[in-house]
Amino acid sequence: MPAKVWDGIGPVLADTSAWMQSRKDAEARKLLLAAIERGDIRWCWPVRYELMVDARGPDGIAAVERTLDGLREVPVDRSVQRAVLATMREIAAGGSHGAHRFLLTDLTVAAAAQHAGIGILHFDQHLERLGDHLNAESHWISDRSPD
Repeated sequence: MPAKVWDGIGPVLADTSAWMQSRKDAEARKLLLAAIERGDIRWCWPVRYELMVDARGPDGIAAVERTLDGLREVPVDRSVQRAVLATMREIAAGGSHGAHRFLLTDLTVAAAAQHAGIGILHFDQHLERLGDHLNAESHWISDRSPD
C-alpha cells in the first residue's frame, strides 16, 4: 500500500526521521522548508536530542539549535509522559509478547503530537502504527517505496 505522503499543509510535530529524510529527498526538503516558513513545523525534546546527537560537531549542533529555536515547541510534560506509559500498557495488553516495545522517542513523539492535537510528520513505520493506535494523524514526509 502506498504511503500517505504529507501535502505540506497544517501543523505537525516533525519526528527525527522526517528531518533525516528531508536531507535525502529534495521534494521532502522543499515541503519541510515551506512548512517551516509558514510556522507549521513543531519540535519536542526527544527529537532535538536525536538531531543534536546526529550533528557533526559544534557547527552542526549550533545549526540544529538555530533551526529549532525558530520553531514552536510541543511540551513533553507530565501528562505526555503518563500518556507514553498508558500507551505502552494498552499495546502490551492487546498484542503479543513485546508488542509494546517501541523506541521511547517514537512513543513520546506520538503521545506529544496527540496531546497537542496535531499530526506527526515522519518517515518511520513505527510512527505510522503509533499514530493509528493513538488516533493521531500521521503523515509520511515522502513516499516510502524504494527508488
